[in-house]
Amino acid sequence: MKSKNTEATQRVLVLLKIDANNLFKRIKERKSEYLEIFALRRTREHFPMIFKNRYEGTSIMDLSHCSTDLITTLDQFYTLVEEMNWYLYQTEDMPNTVEDFIDRKIRRMEKLLSTLNLFLDAELGIESEQASQEPEVRFIDQEPDFSDSFNDDTSQET
Repeated sequence: MKSKNTEATQRVLVLLKIDANNLFKRIKERKSEYLEIFALRRTREHFPMIFKNRYEGTSIMDLSHCSTDLITTLDQFYTLVEEMNWYLYQTEDMPNTVEDFIDRKIRRMEKLLSTLNLFLDAELGIESEQASQEPEVRFIDQEPDFSDSFNDDTSQET
């Protein structure tokens, strides 16, 4: 599938995709580290390094080249990031409560990121692996075919 977007739009879409994926990766993979620092030192000075993203600096003009579905999903994803960041800056909750809150947000972010990547891939003209694999059609009353999985016992007897 080929994209119908201009080169400039393609670049913005790629940057948004890279930004969202890198941001999620930092939030998820460094969770234990930033929560430990927060719990032990009760400092918040390290959070900007975790939550830094390019979306905040993306212009309305750049976003105007995106589909409404993509803009909506971007907004949902980055709003969740902002909610996490705000919570961590203002909370006085105990460390276990903070971790539970972050875990719930990460699970939600993961789903939104998956949807966001689908929309970005569609606009970039990238066919996802899931879409390229044709599903096997099977009827309810159809017996499963185990011939590839198991050897016929009768053919081995000689």
